[in-house]
Amino acid sequence: MTPENLLAEWARLLFESLADAGVREVVVSPGSRSTPLSWAALACSRLHATRIVDERDAAFFAVGHARVTGVPAVVVCTSGSAAANYFPAIVEAKRARVPLIVVTADRPFELMDAGASQTLDQTKLYGDYVRRFVDVGMPDASDGALAALRRVAAQAVAEATHPDAPGVVHLNVRARKPLEPVSASTEDGRALERRVSALLSAPIVAVPHSPRIASDATVAALASAVARAKRGLVVCGPAGIDDGRTLPALAAFSRVTGFPVYAETTSQLRVAEDDGPGADGLDLLLRSTTFRDAFRPDVVLQIGDSPTSGAWERFVLARPELERHVLTSSGYPDPSSRARSMIVADVPDVLARLAESAKGRSESVPQRRFAAALARLNDAAFGVADGLLRDQAALSEGAATRVVATAVPDGGVFAVGNSLPVRHVDAFVRARRGGPVRVWSQRGVSGIDGVVAGAAGAAMAAAAPTVLLLGDVSALHDVGGFAVAAASTVPVVVVVLNNDGGRIFEQLPFSDSGVPEAEFAFWTTPHGRTFEGLRSLFGVDHAFCRTRAELEAGLAHALERRGCSVLEVPLPPHGARAEYAELARRLESTLAPLVSTLRG
Repeated sequence: MTPENLLAEWARLLFESLADAGVREVVVSPGSRSTPLSWAALACSRLHATRIVDERDAAFFAVGHARVTGVPAVVVCTSGSAAANYFPAIVEAKRARVPLIVVTADRPFELMDAGASQTLDQTKLYGDYVRRFVDVGMPDASDGALAALRRVAAQAVAEATHPDAPGVVHLNVRARKPLEPVSASTEDGRALERRVSALLSAPIVAVPHSPRIASDATVAALASAVARAKRGLVVCGPAGIDDGRTLPALAAFSRVTGFPVYAETTSQLRVAEDDGPGADGLDLLLRSTTFRDAFRPDVVLQIGDSPTSGAWERFVLARPELERHVLTSSGYPDPSSRARSMIVADVPDVLARLAESAKGRSESVPQRRFAAALARLNDAAFGVADGLLRDQAALSEGAATRVVATAVPDGGVFAVGNSLPVRHVDAFVRARRGGPVRVWSQRGVSGIDGVVAGAAGAAMAAAAPTVLLLGDVSALHDVGGFAVAAASTVPVVVVVLNNDGGRIFEQLPFSDSGVPEAEFAFWTTPHGRTFEGLRSLFGVDHAFCRTRAELEAGLAHALERRGCSVLEVPLPPHGARAEYAELARRLESTLAPLVSTLRG
């Protein structure tokens, strides 16, 4: 006879085991079939549960949370289309190598392919975008099945956090009515409760992971390339929020070798070192034709994912002779397929060993000259950007970006949206001095969906003031995310650069092909909307900021209050295109007389 509390005990065993394996955050969306799962999550004292109505935002919130902590968050939903709404965030988590556990409730087998409501085939619903799929099946009171369910929970956490490629694990849990939690009222039910409690009292079989350590031969080969460099350079692309070991290891490597470091904002490494060569304006410099022609690094060490900079991507494609070595903790970030080597290993460890191997070596005069010349050009490029912003009478996209980035407090989270905002930061904001900030982004597949909800998840995980810079189309695409951010217990400041559409398309070659404005609107998507209605819809604070002073004051005020504040910066639709065109013109005239030092 089936114990009356089998479903409740089955769910209790699953979620208590997930907690034993290290999970702490569960994001629950409403539904009937998931009732026993949600109830078990709420009943586990070690799990913090967040409720989010929209499954798409729930999943992005969980990914944002896990990106900060490195610990998989769990999302729970009912059967049917609810599970399909997780897919965009699952794609992001896979590509960004963020741990996530998806628990979907499902109908029993007898309801499949029979026209039952809210029923679809959820078997391997997410295809190859998950590291592991487990159909947990129907609850089973046998000792073997109960022990296996506890093992499945441990395996899910282990797979989601695998150092080679953290990612998504999907657990599909079937349930038959009645779904409401039932207490034991028979001896069979009480016996089942005791057996589950006995399993939970024993330690869970953990699967510890150790970082992959590069072999001595691999490090020696890379050290040889570094040693022969006369114009060596480090380029750092997007990376997750790490344990704080990479930055000091990179700084030590740069000091010993003289390699300048170009670190994009999303690399977590864009912090100025007073005693080390920097190149935080490389994206700016590469906008100059004269600079590109003279710029000839001979050995490049790329750290992390492929850089966001389109100028750097074009430079790499135009220089097939460039000796480029990629150092990453996981993945294969080489879209040009031209890297000389790919080292997938613990990045700080490799950098420390490279620095150690370079100690005592006679200083390379060509390398020192290259770094010094690049530093002078770098300062000149930012001098051009500074002058452009000073000369502007009105608040521009570049000026607004600089104000926002500067306002993020030490120890806070700087969340950067995709499309133009992430590029604005690298073009107009210098490497940060003083206390570092954690940079949050969704550069896995670089989409604009779920950005607000994801930043809210990051804010909760970090328990720190969070400032999100994004465009108006991203904000419109995730209106529901503002409801999530409104519930934050820490300041979440969303700065919307509203230029009435997706203006990044105006900077692509297609925009110069003579397409009529009416047809081009299918790309730029002008909408004529503003965001003050969010105040009445979700209870968030809202203010228009039309000047630098208004934006600075708005940020200062918003960072002092809990919950979500929206600062909307109205901007001319074609302002970014004009700003970048003028920036490129000034860069060319300023840098042309100076690039000869780079050739020397």
